[in-house]
Amino acid sequence: MSPDSKLNIDPTSVKSHIVDFLRSTLEKRDIDGLLVLYKDCIESLTNIHLAIEVVGKKNVKILVTKGRSLNRQPRETMDVKTINKYIQLPTKNIVFANQEGSLNEIRKIFSEGIEIKFRGPYSGIVPRSLNYNLSYLLLREIARNEIEHKTYSPPTKKPMSRRDIFIQKTIAQYKSQIRFRVLLAFLLAESENSSFMGSVNKTEWLLGLFTKFGSYHAADFLPLASLYRTQVIQLGNHLGLQDFLTSKKRQTPTNYKYFFNIPAEDVDRILVRLELDYSVDKIFSDTNIPKDAIEKVKYYYLASDYARNVPLIPKL
Repeated sequence: MSPDSKLNIDPTSVKSHIVDFLRSTLEKRDIDGLLVLYKDCIESLTNIHLAIEVVGKKNVKILVTKGRSLNRQPRETMDVKTINKYIQLPTKNIVFANQEGSLNEIRKIFSEGIEIKFRGPYSGIVPRSLNYNLSYLLLREIARNEIEHKTYSPPTKKPMSRRDIFIQKTIAQYKSQIRFRVLLAFLLAESENSSFMGSVNKTEWLLGLFTKFGSYHAADFLPLASLYRTQVIQLGNHLGLQDFLTSKKRQTPTNYKYFFNIPAEDVDRILVRLELDYSVDKIFSDTNIPKDAIEKVKYYYLASDYARNVPLIPKL
């Protein structure tokens, strides 16, 4: 049997298993509600569907962190429209929390403006205080332009250039924003006898494509962490989210393109074989995926082990 066959799931059975697990755990803990930190992705919408199946619509809350001043329309309008298109929930169950004012201390890490030369609209002087989510937009623009010119490389372990130091600080600020959302999520969940569901999938989990103690990782439940992204898509289709997947064109997430430059399906095909202890040469002969992509996936798979096993406790 080909390892690729492992990526095919029975969505009805998988859904039933996850729902039973969540329901039995909540009953043991005497908790009657679930909270999902909403992000515009298939994982969040899948989690909301699962949560409704477990505790019913009236006991599911969605937390949307607003403050993206760069959006063309109000965040509430965007997200409520998307959520209501696929999932009908009472308006009072969709909670918006403005984290903009709480990020001032995080921004202080940028003590001074620095001159940095990048291709694209973000060249020149970088402001000493970045707007909410601008750090992510900067990273995205840097990667996109440098990949187009085949010059992109992540910061070294000990960044030396001004570019590397800047990117490292930008990543740190962005991760701080993500961790702050966890505080908001747990505050709302625990004040209403609810549990917080994280939305990381197995592909992100195995590659470390999440922020340690961030909104995808630090949660009461990670219902999708046993499903590769291609399997989450299968489950999402089963739950009636085909239109969302088509409209968002998210078959290959942005970070997969930046880091690996191969489709999401190929990333999962590599990971399935790495879990079976296939060598790089064997994976290449089995899949014909470029060796450099296989080696990069393997590097992230091995290097991110520390993030999947936290906190780290020495064995005495």
